Amino acid sequence: MTSINRTNEELEAALAKSRAETRASFENRAYMYAYIYEELEQAMGREAAIELMKRAIYRRGLEVGRKYAAAAEKADVIEVGRIFCDGSPCEGGMFEPGIQETEGGRIVLRMTSCPLVEAWRAIGLPAEEIDTLCEIAAAVDEGTFEGAGLDLHFLSRIGTGADKCLLDLQTPADE
Repeated sequence: MTSINRTNEELEAALAKSRAETRASFENRAYMYAYIYEELEQAMGREAAIELMKRAIYRRGLEVGRKYAAAAEKADVIEVGRIFCDGSPCEGGMFEPGIQETEGGRIVLRMTSCPLVEAWRAIGLPAEEIDTLCEIAAAVDEGTFEGAGLDLHFLSRIGTGADKCLLDLQTPADE
């Protein structure tokens, strides 16, 4: 039973536990992506496995993208960036998000950490497989932002060996 009168120390311990559980959940997601990809690749070949996983993950992104739709419709890329940063798990501690740059109807979002890539590296996957899994996992971002009405282009991804992911978002009128 929880008490309303928790000490700061107890609250900090609970917060640390929650963050650890969240990180473990993302690691679990990374393992599942890797195992599902491996099984699909064996059953249907590399390209078909990639395409199938990306389609499914993209669909989830479309659902996530609803929270960006109003800002995107107004071409308010600063608000898109705020939603992105404020909504990052563990107050940003998982992906370390930020805004790299903005210009008119364009914003470049930054992530300097990725618990998925960290998990894939920890289990010893080769760089080319991490790149493939990162491409697959990035489909959630594609669905999220394209579904909200923004054009997305990845400038870099941690899974390809870069030190950060850079997501270049533009309002369609700025193409």
